[in-house]
Order: sequence, then structure tokens, then C-alpha cells
Amino acid sequence: MWLALLVCAAVPPERAMEKALREAAAVSCPKRPIEIDPDLSRAARSFVAGVQEGRSPLLASALSFYAGLESTAPASLGSVATISPPSRADRAVGDLIPKVCGFDRAGIAAGEIPGGRAVVALLTASQPMRLRPIPGRVAAGSEVTIDGQLGPGLRNPRLFVSQPGGTIEERPLKAAGSRVTAKVRFPRKGEATIELLATGSGGPQVVAIRRIFVGTSPPRSPPPEQSGRDPGVKGVEASIAMLRTQHGLPSLRRDAELDAVAELHSREMARTGTFAHVLASDGSVGDRLDRAGYTRKAAGENIGLSETPLAAHEGIESSPAHLANLLDPRFSHLGLGIARGPSPDGSEGIYLTEVLASPVRGSKDPEAEVLRALQRRRDQLRLAPLERDGALDEAARKGIQQAAFRGSALSRTEQGTTVRALLDHDQRFESAAAETYVVSSPDEIASRNAAERSWTRVGVGALYKSSKDYGPGRLWVLIVFAR
Repeated sequence: MWLALLVCAAVPPERAMEKALREAAAVSCPKRPIEIDPDLSRAARSFVAGVQEGRSPLLASALSFYAGLESTAPASLGSVATISPPSRADRAVGDLIPKVCGFDRAGIAAGEIPGGRAVVALLTASQPMRLRPIPGRVAAGSEVTIDGQLGPGLRNPRLFVSQPGGTIEERPLKAAGSRVTAKVRFPRKGEATIELLATGSGGPQVVAIRRIFVGTSPPRSPPPEQSGRDPGVKGVEASIAMLRTQHGLPSLRRDAELDAVAELHSREMARTGTFAHVLASDGSVGDRLDRAGYTRKAAGENIGLSETPLAAHEGIESSPAHLANLLDPRFSHLGLGIARGPSPDGSEGIYLTEVLASPVRGSKDPEAEVLRALQRRRDQLRLAPLERDGALDEAARKGIQQAAFRGSALSRTEQGTTVRALLDHDQRFESAAAETYVVSSPDEIASRNAAERSWTRVGVGALYKSSKDYGPGRLWVLIVFAR
């Protein structure tokens, strides 16, 4: 009698899994070289260990959580599968490769789990710049060095740092050609984030982000999954309101005009499968606001992409540069828009656009508003009030109407012509000076002549007018001073 003994082989070794990954990528993306990334591989191993120890759910979102702890890639895609027997784990890799070849690096790991199965974890990402390793754990008081090379087509690098305690700073960096270097010190314990932005064909984009745990340990498990239905845009609005309240800022007012601008951009991103602030079809946020005729002192935009609107917003909040937009005290109004569509990696997702602005509401008497602003400046300097003069008003109105309706500000030569004509016509004045502005509101006028004690009289011409060069609903101002 013969006794047969069946032995199931263990999970293939790491080298075999990486070989399977390279072979699958070569078939799916034959023209795109794929690099095995040690940070992504370490994140995949951490996820597998978490599943084996019961600390992590068997979900792709949990895998992405570990990638956020280990990698500097601005976005990674996690794919998870189970297979039986464990010895065939390498055969599952081909099914996990993204449909769209939008990645240039990947990490893979596998491990046995109960039930005679193996879990296989694949992380893929695109890194727009190459960085020397940045430690994820440092002691308080440590200094971290940033040293990297921007990818082709990227320019204007900027560095944002979220320090433990929530302070967000834009820090200086050195840029020589495509090389970017900086040093950042972390004086206090807690979690910090380093983020590098650069401008590409789609506008500003995150090219690297690193979570750093200062004098403390990183979490070993992902946060619990939210139960129940995602609250959608209302949940995003509530989250932003809570965030601003926590920082002592007033809530942002929902604005239907901004909602429309935000939704149109989300729809366009979803239609084109492009995640970017600037699209060839609709331009920048400034272009979109100009087309909508939305007059503003300042505006900003955040975009996010995830499985739900709230998850997309949570990704936005984790970015120091985007968080700084949400906490900018200049902004008073908010627009939100979402659209579902294919993401750049081929999966389905929700595109979220957040438009923040400080609108300009035109005054019924802009000339009086400008005059009050000038008088406030004189009061601060303890100077005598300026006397408004009808002849000066007439000269100022004539000049600013000429400039506004042709769409370009008065040149210094034209201002000089206005002053000479005034002095020739009205013998009461010994001398005069003119200033012209195109602004959002009277408070933006920084008049040098208003601070001069010798001027005693003033005339103001002001009106609201849109133009191609300056945008919609701008305040055009000509001020004429005399003595």
C-alpha cells in the first residue's frame, strides 16, 4: 500500500514575485519601463503583515494607507487579490496590473493567510521627480535634507511644510536647472509633512509628498473604514467648515456661481480622464472665473480624485499646499463640484473641484468709496483731509472713461497730458499730479500722493468695467491731486 503525502508549497520568494511583476508589466505596457520601487515594496510588505496579524482589512484603500507612510510618490494605486494555493501567488500579478500604463514604478508583496490562501498586494505610482531617500522617522530637533531632480517639463518648484501642531509654511529652496535642494528642521514632536509642487502643462501639481513622524511612531493600522453612505458634497462642505472653525476662521459661504465653475471643471476632468488644474479645453481657474464674469479680489482652487467626494477631500486636506488654500483668511466664498469618470490610471473615480474666492461686490458710488479710502490713509498719517474739487473730478472722470473703454490703463505720458491740460485750463492750481489704478476694490489703492502733506485738493474718477487684459468687473480709477 502506498501513502501519498500532498505538500502545498509556500508563497514564492520576493524575487519571483518581482520577476512576475516585470513580465506582466512588459506585456501590458511594452513601451514603458517599470522600476521596482523599494518604498512601495516596503509598503506592500507592511500591508501584508497587517493583514496577517489582523491589524489591517483586506482592502486596496488600506494598502494605499501604507503607501502614504512609506513613499514620496504623490499618488499610488493599490490592488489586492487572494489566491489559492499560496504557491501560485505570482500568477495573480498579471490580473492586478492597471489597465492604463500611467505608472513608472511598482512594489509587490505576498503572504499566506488562513484558509490555504495567499494575499497579493501591488502598488503602482508615477513619480514626477527623483528624490534621494527622505526618512519617515526622525528625532525632535532633526534636520532633513531634500535633494532631487525635477522631471522633464516641470518648472517653478515650491516647498510647503506642515509642522507638528498644524503650522503650514512655504519654505525656501534652491533650484539649479532641474535640481532642487532644501533643508528643513523639525523642532517639535508630532507628525509633519513635506510637499514639493512644480508647474507642468496642467498647471501646478504635487511632485512629491512625505509624511515624517518626529519623535513619535507612525500608526501601525489604517483608520477604520467609514460606515454608511458617503455624505457627498454636503460632507465636504461640513468638513471644510469644521476645519476653519478649528483654526479660528469663519466658515466659507457656498456660492452658486462658484459651484457652477467647479462642477464644469470636474466634468471636464472626468470627460478627458485628466486630473489637472489647467486643461486645454477650459484653461485655468482664472480663465474659468473670467468667462463666468466672476469678479474677485483673490481666488484659489483645490482638486481631488478618489472613490467618494469625502475621500477626495480628505486627500486634499493631507496636502499642505491645498490645506493652506482652505485656511487662507482672504477667502470668504466656496464652490464645490463633482463628476464621476475614468481616472488617469483607468479606474473609475470621483473628481472633486473646490473653488475658493473673495468676490468683489461693486459699490453704487465707487468714486465716494475711493475718496473715503484716501481720507482714511490721510487720517492714519495725521494729515489734513483733502478737499474734493469739481474741476478735478471732471478731469479724472474724462481720463478714466477713456482708459476703461479702450481696455488699457493710462500711461504716464497720458497722465502728464491730463495734468498739463488741467493747469492750463484752471489758473487756481499751482501744480497737480495724477495716479491711475485697475483694482478689485478701493482698499487695494496704494497712493503715494495721498501721503503727501502739500496736496490740498483732489478729484476722483472711478467706474467698474471688464476688459480682456484685466478681467471682469474691475474698478478703474484716476485720482488727480492739486494745490
